[in-house]
Parts: sequence; C-alpha cells; structure tokens
Amino acid sequence: MTLDDKQIINEFVNMNSIESYEYLFSSLYMWRKLNRVKYAIIDDTLIIEKNEEGKGTFYARPLHYKKENLVNLIEILKKRNEDYTDRDYFFGDVDQDFINDLKEYTDYNIEIIEDVDDFEYVYKTEDLIELRGKKYHGKKNHVNTFEKTYNYEIKAITNESVIKDCLELLHKWHEEVLKTIDKEMCMEIDAIKDIFGELQYLNLESIAVYVDEKLAGFTVGERVNDKLAVIHVERGELEYKGVYAFINRKFLMECFSDTEFVNRQEDTGNSGLRKAKKSYHPVKMVKKYLVKLS
Repeated sequence: MTLDDKQIINEFVNMNSIESYEYLFSSLYMWRKLNRVKYAIIDDTLIIEKNEEGKGTFYARPLHYKKENLVNLIEILKKRNEDYTDRDYFFGDVDQDFINDLKEYTDYNIEIIEDVDDFEYVYKTEDLIELRGKKYHGKKNHVNTFEKTYNYEIKAITNESVIKDCLELLHKWHEEVLKTIDKEMCMEIDAIKDIFGELQYLNLESIAVYVDEKLAGFTVGERVNDKLAVIHVERGELEYKGVYAFINRKFLMECFSDTEFVNRQEDTGNSGLRKAKKSYHPVKMVKKYLVKLS
C-alpha cells in the first residue's frame, strides 16, 4: 500500500457504511509497515489483508461484495491461504452485519470471537467539549488547572521544527511510560513520522500545544464525514497537569466542533488506557470480531 492507492481505497470505503476507523486510508497507510497491509480487488470487491501481533494474518471485511458471490470470494481466499501457516483467523476487524451475511449466504462452520480489546470508543463531540455535569467534573477541573497554570500556545504540525519536537516527545514517552523501545514501538514512531509528512494529502488535522516554548503535547485526527471525527494520535508530557484533558477538548473545539461524534479508537487491552477511555463516558462501542472459518 502506497500513497497512490488513496483514491482506490476511498472509493470502496465511501460505498460502504463502515463504523470502524480501521478501514480509513489514513489508518491503513499509517500502520502499513507494522501490520504488513496489502490489498487486492477481486470481483469488484476490495480485500484488505493485515497482520497483527497475537492474531496473525487475516482478511478484513470485504468491501462492496455481492452477497450471492460471497462463497466464491471466500473460496478464492481459502485457496490463497493454502500457501501460509500463520492464518489462525480467516477474518478480522469485521462487524455484526458481515457475520450475519456469512451465516445467511454461506454454509461454512463459523467460530466468532469478540475482539474486546479492539472495540472502539465513540463519544458525543459536544459532551467532550462542554464537559457538563457531575460525571465530567474531574475532567473540567483538569482543563481549568492547565489553562490557569500554564502560558500555552497552539500550533499546527506543519513545519520541521514542530515535527522534530513531536518526534522527540514520542521517543521520550516510550522510554518513560512504556519503559522500552522495542521493534513495534519503533515502528509506531516511524508510522507517526510518516503521516507528519503527509498531513495535508491525508486530510488530517493537528495541533501541538507549547508551554513556554516547550512542547507539552500533540494530537492528530481527521473528519470522516459531517457527523464523525477520528482521533489517530494523542501524546502529552505528564509533567504538565491536565495536559491530556486540555488537548482532548481543545482539538475538538478547534477542528471538529461541528461533528456529532468522535471515535477515539480502542484500548488494546491496556488497563490504564481502558480506565481513561471509560472515564470520558462513551455513548457507543464499535464492536469488532475475529472469525475462524472451515
């Protein structure tokens, strides 16, 4: 997958009503190296192949498939899989609608696994901007603390100086928070560096928050349509009290205030991240499933 594939992928995505951010070109491109993303068009259907740690290689939900041809499509993919041994799951990142079609239009034996760690958190944009009521009292206090304590400035990630600062913060974040820089984490840094150079082409929005000319945090996201925004990256320096609550709210105010919902992606099974995402009170979870098929 390269930047040249953007139009092809977008055409198929736009023809389908997919809730998950996983199918956005920006996401596929960003993680193409880590997840070894490939694609093919078979019978006017987009097939995306991915590899994820702990899951092996699988096919994502086919896009623009004909229900009556679903068996033929799967047989082509099954034939391809004969040459590989890392295929514990046939499909991944699929929704309930696709599972329903598998049950109705095919006779395969299907085992369905809820990919709970990969469920995506969706919030009302207005809730995360206004922070009204008792349930958001703590978040509002964090925002107020940041705004009253620090002399801050907002910049877009549009020049080499800001990009350099963001990458330095990323390295520091991995060393201090994760206590390691392993291969996967290095690839994450490389993935984020990739999109910094293509923010405009990928139609991504960004802000970097500086305190006394030092980077305190940054975030990158995109508008999917009139109703939905997606947050792709968010990192902050924990030494600045309330930085995450501030960035979360400020980014939505500056770039996505007219959307109805915001998808803040999954928690990957990380207990701290899960607690943080739940604390913002999602209104919906985008459920994703893994499928074994025989």
